[in-house]
Amino acid sequence: MNLLKTNFNKDGIIKIKKLFGQQNKLRNIIYNIAKDFIDIRPIKSFEDNEFHKSLLDFRKKNPKKFGEMYDRLNLNASLRSIFYQDKFMKLFAKILGINKANLYINGFMLRLDPPNDKRNSLDWHQDSRYYEMGHPKYNSGVCWVALTNNLKKNGTLIYVPKSHHDVKKASFFKKNNNYSGQYRLKINKKKNICHLIAKSGDVSFIHMNTIHKSGENKSKKFRITLGCRFHQMNRNFNTGKEIYFYNKTNSQRLI
Repeated sequence: MNLLKTNFNKDGIIKIKKLFGQQNKLRNIIYNIAKDFIDIRPIKSFEDNEFHKSLLDFRKKNPKKFGEMYDRLNLNASLRSIFYQDKFMKLFAKILGINKANLYINGFMLRLDPPNDKRNSLDWHQDSRYYEMGHPKYNSGVCWVALTNNLKKNGTLIYVPKSHHDVKKASFFKKNNNYSGQYRLKINKKKNICHLIAKSGDVSFIHMNTIHKSGENKSKKFRITLGCRFHQMNRNFNTGKEIYFYNKTNSQRLI
């Protein structure tokens, strides 16, 4: 029996402890890019106080350059290649119950979520709203790797268990022209809400329809996570240009 797929479909989320063992590789990637922007020492660990202080000072003094560094990190081929390793490909395929030859991976991310961040914090949403590749069945998931110890204090992901059975009606919210916007959901406050507590190296797999949001980082460090999206490529798969926000004028891309 494929327990990974069974539990993924049952709960909308599964976590495997200490699965990710490439922290040294990631720290080297971040260090080699960051040192082009700031004077920084090699990173001892993802809980290294000096590392966090250097990045927070840089973000405060030069947010534009910090954004450039952040973009460069997320475009790095070595970072993205991690999820193409056989270890992850096999896991993605097993979770979706498919042959790994029918996988599509996108939505790569290295998130650096700073303390008291209001600009990049997402309200309640489903990732399926932003990725039309698996529409309408969404045999898809999000791979979420904790690099720091992600706890309530530093705003770890908050989710609603077993909320993944369909795509909910959502309203499109846009603050201004510099903000890409988001599809926000209203949820029943009485629902069973959980915090995804994870230590560095723990890996979670979250169904694309699972309702979740960003927690509030009340610590003095970044919350750092690595991730991607993985999808089944079948005859329903939407090929062509990657569209991350559904086109509001095209009813076929709205649910």
